[in-house]
Amino acid sequence: MQRGLSPRVATSLKRGFPLLVSLAILAWLVGQVDLQQLLSVLSPRLAGLMVLALLVYGAATLLLEALSLRMLIPGDVPGFGAWTAARIKCASYLLSILHYALGMGALAVLLRRRTPLSLAEAGSMVLLISVVDLVVVVSIIAIGSAFLQGIAPALPLPAVAAILLGFPTGLWLLRTPRSLGPLEALRSLRIFAALREASLLKLAQLFGLRVLFVGCFATLCSVTFPLFGVQAPLADIVVGTLVVGFVAGLPIAVAGLGTSQAAFLFLFRDYASQEALLAQSLVLSAGILALRGGMGVVFAREFTREALAASREEPA
Repeated sequence: MQRGLSPRVATSLKRGFPLLVSLAILAWLVGQVDLQQLLSVLSPRLAGLMVLALLVYGAATLLLEALSLRMLIPGDVPGFGAWTAARIKCASYLLSILHYALGMGALAVLLRRRTPLSLAEAGSMVLLISVVDLVVVVSIIAIGSAFLQGIAPALPLPAVAAILLGFPTGLWLLRTPRSLGPLEALRSLRIFAALREASLLKLAQLFGLRVLFVGCFATLCSVTFPLFGVQAPLADIVVGTLVVGFVAGLPIAVAGLGTSQAAFLFLFRDYASQEALLAQSLVLSAGILALRGGMGVVFAREFTREALAASREEPA
């Protein structure tokens, strides 16, 4: 009788699958283009402008992340201001590069250590921000799709409708005083505390901050198009880059490498050569990863210090 894979091998394959996907797609894409032509697109001037754009993007988005976290923390927590929120957000970047869920978990742990919140309540705030981001991205894609000129709507209508209708419906179900019967126990879980208890004013403010956050990403991507000599309509750029960001967030590749490049080349194939598009996509992805990784390394000791403190508090 043939034995199945051992648990250790199965776990290794599962963990290594995203890396294999990234390497396979990148190898295939690079094999389809002229490398000399791809490299000719790059220049020291381009590198300098990209670094400047990335630094502005990093500062703006980190401020918005910090304000989002601080706004959701109930009451006045001594020692927890926007600067502390920014530092612990940075400390979660390294794990989020490996897997988005790991970054969310790290952020929740750090919030719990720095605030009176339970781990579930801290996780609920991180979850709320992620859900709002998804709704904002899909909303902009849905609205922008009406103005597309050269690319077709990239997200299926049923999926868009499910997300845009699912959020207010879920919010109502979590907040209604009516009993949900057998679902009441699920609704009362602390992981949904932020969705259930945040005031409508705070939700509106959070949506405003996250619209600005998503706008920063779209602006950064838009700036790179003329730098690489790619001319495309603004609506196509905004919608297309947000779709690429959506694809990059899927947990099937390491940090979206490979999948985001494939999506980028497919969506903007009519506006430039494959070499120019691949160079643009790779530089953009590498730049964002380097930025997040660098910020994570600088503040990595924040997570290490909190983890060590937590381990000392555990009973022997």
